[in-house]
Amino acid sequence: MSQTLKRKQILCKCIALSLFIHAVVAVLLQHHAIWLYSPTSTKTSPTTAWLASMSKQTQTDILRAALCSSHPTRSQEKGTKPQSEHGRLAFRTTVPDPSYLSSYQPLAAPPPFDPDHLLVSYAEKLPTFTLPSQELFYLPSHIPKDLIQPTSEETVNFAAPSPPAFHPEETIAFQPVASQLKLAQQLPEVAYAEPTEQVSLFSKPNPTAPALHASWFHVLPQLPTLEELDTTSYSEEFDTDLVFMPREDGLGYLFALTLIPKTDLRIPKMKQHYMFLIDRANSIQKERLFQTKSAVYKALEDLGPDDTFNITVFDSKMEKLFPTQRPLNRSTLAAAKEFIQKIELGSFFSPADLYKPLLITVPSYVQEDEIYTAILLTDGDGFIKKQAGLALLREWSHYNQGKVALYTLGMSGDKHISSLEALCAFNRGQAIQSATKRGLKRKLLRLMKTIQAPIVKNISCHAFSRSPHTSIKIYPDNTKTHHLYANQPYTIIGTTETLDDFVLFIQGRIKDRWLNIKKTVSFISAKKGDSSLESQWAWQKTYDLYGQYLQDNNSEHLAEMKQLINPLQLPPAFQ
Repeated sequence: MSQTLKRKQILCKCIALSLFIHAVVAVLLQHHAIWLYSPTSTKTSPTTAWLASMSKQTQTDILRAALCSSHPTRSQEKGTKPQSEHGRLAFRTTVPDPSYLSSYQPLAAPPPFDPDHLLVSYAEKLPTFTLPSQELFYLPSHIPKDLIQPTSEETVNFAAPSPPAFHPEETIAFQPVASQLKLAQQLPEVAYAEPTEQVSLFSKPNPTAPALHASWFHVLPQLPTLEELDTTSYSEEFDTDLVFMPREDGLGYLFALTLIPKTDLRIPKMKQHYMFLIDRANSIQKERLFQTKSAVYKALEDLGPDDTFNITVFDSKMEKLFPTQRPLNRSTLAAAKEFIQKIELGSFFSPADLYKPLLITVPSYVQEDEIYTAILLTDGDGFIKKQAGLALLREWSHYNQGKVALYTLGMSGDKHISSLEALCAFNRGQAIQSATKRGLKRKLLRLMKTIQAPIVKNISCHAFSRSPHTSIKIYPDNTKTHHLYANQPYTIIGTTETLDDFVLFIQGRIKDRWLNIKKTVSFISAKKGDSSLESQWAWQKTYDLYGQYLQDNNSEHLAEMKQLINPLQLPPAFQ
């Protein structure tokens, strides 16, 4: 049994070796068969280099004789011409007799290539023609006469003025002696040509005109009007009311200037996009949430035909009525009513997150004829942590950049009303307070009446005293100014060192153009203010200090803010 097993193993090994050898040979034949190919026998093939060159030379001579023979080519033989045979075309192909190779004689050298002769020969074959004569087109003669302003007969010389004469010795005079010699060797000889041609603006050029010295002069253009600059002056369309009082620190005076638009003021209304943000956190309580929902639904009736709206309800989560802003119609009003009725109070473990709903109100781009307004109905418990409130004020205000005017509606008993006031002041809005829960609807409807007709946005104010030794400060700064609404007064708070007259400049955007207001303000007929003016100035100054603190985190600004509001018994914005 052992011998039989050994024989079988040897047989298997032989078969495997044979298969391997066959596979190797097949691969070699497939990929390297050119190695085994030889066009001639090794006995007759040349074995030296000079024999191989003779063989190649012979082949070259044969091919040259075949291609360069004086015999007719195949395309010139009669056999290649089509002949008719029984109504059909038949081509006769003939093979030339190779015997002509023996009578080969080299051709004569071709004549040298002459491109001029080639161009002449082609030019002789080209057709010639002449263009009809016509006068040169002169543009000013074709312009309508009413579009050309009358000018004098004098012509304007547009030739380039000649530069002054170059004197190397004057330049070298300020250099050391060694530098003078080196610079003098490097200076090239420059020659300047005087202008000899004169061009007129609305007169045909005269080539025979004598050369004049180049002289430049500027004709003052006509100053554009305000309409051409897309600017309209409304200085006479507003009345002013001035109130002032001396400061307690003795550093000057406080004043409040109110612009009152006249009843016949005609400025087109801008589109307004409303966003209602309803806080449903557990701290709101059921009765207050019910009054809030009723107030929002009633406020939708005050929307204009070009206005749009949306509603967002939030606690730790948020829900939106529509994905985007929608105009008010029957279907959207019905959807809003159904959405508001489904709003329920959140759980105790779902505190209000103000950042997310405020974040989604900021649009990516605002058109010139539209504004965005967010109305936040909350108790402000999202500011329960000081650092969180400061972060919200800093980050969202910086992200908003004044695109959205923020208004808040709360109750006078809320703990964080001052924080909401600061947030609104930094974003062109105002915080509204209601003494009772039932008064929330009345306050919201009054706010809607106040802001329903925006006419001017992006307002900037500047004041200049007529006394050179007096400085005037305007509050708020141009990044926090409110929009101007039709039939609503616009109040500006300021400080001045003296009671000298000053000039107030106001500029803002009204749809497709800019509004300009210039007022000369005098304290002669001004009224005396009370403590409310001092409180308003203290809040505006506090907001400036908060802005500086948010930029540099310097606690000295907060200390100055406390010294400012403590005598007035005002609570700080972020406790």
